[in-house]
Amino acid sequence: MEFVTLLHTRWPKDEFLYDARSGENIDDVDNLSEEQRGRLYRTAGRPLTSSPNVKRISGLWGTMLMIIGDPIRIAQFDRPLVGEQLCPEEHDEVVKINGRTVHLAVYGRVKSTKQFTTVERYRTDDGTVNQWDVGYVRMVGRERPYGLRVERNNSAVKKLRTGHDGACIRVLGGETEAQRGILIHEAPHVGWVIGCIGPRPFGDRQAYPNQPGNPADMAVREIMSEMSRRGGNGNLFVLRA
Repeated sequence: MEFVTLLHTRWPKDEFLYDARSGENIDDVDNLSEEQRGRLYRTAGRPLTSSPNVKRISGLWGTMLMIIGDPIRIAQFDRPLVGEQLCPEEHDEVVKINGRTVHLAVYGRVKSTKQFTTVERYRTDDGTVNQWDVGYVRMVGRERPYGLRVERNNSAVKKLRTGHDGACIRVLGGETEAQRGILIHEAPHVGWVIGCIGPRPFGDRQAYPNQPGNPADMAVREIMSEMSRRGGNGNLFVLRA
C-alpha cells in the first residue's frame, strides 16, 4: 500500500521578519550583527543594555518534501545507509533537498516527490532564543519519524477566518506537551503559526491575504488529499542538519 512521508528541514537556516503594518516579509535579516539585531527590538536611542521594548514576528523558512511510495524507515542527510542499518530487502534510496542528498531506507520504492516551502515561528517576540537556538516551540530533529493524521474541524485552525473548516494535519509523537499540540496547517503569513508548520508552494516567499484558496491553503489541502487517499495517515521526518 502506498504511503505519504514528509521530510522537513530548516537547512540552510534562513530567518525573516513579518511586518504586520505593511503585510510583507522582510527577508534580509540573516547576517545582522548582535548590535544590529538588538536595535531591531528597541526604540531609537534605547540602550542595548535595556530590555527589548519592540515586538517583532520572526520566522524561519524551511523545505518540505512530500514522498509518495512505500514506507520509509530511516531518513538522513549525507550518510549512505549500508550493512546492518538496512533490514532485509530494504535499499538505500536517494533524494535531494535544496541540493543536498538525503538517504532513505525503503522497503519497496519511491513513486513520486514534490517540494514545498514552509514557514515556522523562530525567535520570541522580543528577539530571544534559548541555548538550543529555539524561541517558540518546534518539532526537533530525530532519527525516527513522527506520525501524521489528517484532521478536520480543528477548533484552533477554524479561528484562521470566518468559515474555515479547520482542515489540518496533526503531528503525533511529540515528546513534550507543547510539541503534542503542533499541527501542519495553512499559514497565509508566519503570524498564523506558533509552533505549527505552514507549507506553501516551493520557492514562494510572499505573505498572502487571509482568504480561502490562497496558495498556503491549497498546499495544505494537496498534502491532506494525498494522505486521505491512502488512509489519512503518514509520517514526518524532521531531518537533522
